[in-house]
Amino acid sequence: MNDFHTHNLNAPPGEAVINLPAEALLNPASFTFRPGCLYSAGIHPWWTDTAENIPGFIEGLRLIAAHPQVVAIGECGFDRLRGDLRLQEEIFPLHIEIAEMHQRPVTLHCVRAFDVLLAARKRLQPTTQWTVHGFRGKPGLARQLLDAGIDLSFGRHYNAESFELTPPQRRHRETDNEQ
Repeated sequence: MNDFHTHNLNAPPGEAVINLPAEALLNPASFTFRPGCLYSAGIHPWWTDTAENIPGFIEGLRLIAAHPQVVAIGECGFDRLRGDLRLQEEIFPLHIEIAEMHQRPVTLHCVRAFDVLLAARKRLQPTTQWTVHGFRGKPGLARQLLDAGIDLSFGRHYNAESFELTPPQRRHRETDNEQ
């Protein structure tokens, strides 16, 4: 897999894990999975700016996560700059429950909330792999996450030292929002 995480719905089959948009969770019956494509599904922290759509997102996630082309849960996680952190903390365990139920890895979005992420990891004690996508942090944070059992994915912009200290088998590449 060349691309661990992208939002490009037109990525070539087998080349990327495509993150499903909000509309796919809100209307799972209307989303068409392209043959040969792999997907991830989760409630993005940015979508928590209002609680209004959360029940629909949860229902859609529960349904769509069982689809065989959905190979990862997420992107989900915590963002202190966008969305409602309290609501993010409330719905995060649901993602882990679904990931554990379907034995799917978790793709994490984390902005200025690594303390919350590490506390959740310790509290929830997952058996599935967690990976922080778009990691740009310094080597000290990279080491802390790796020591906690969390893999790292790197996009176009990243800290070269953090990239180098991440073991190759725990280092992923992604395009995220690049087109």
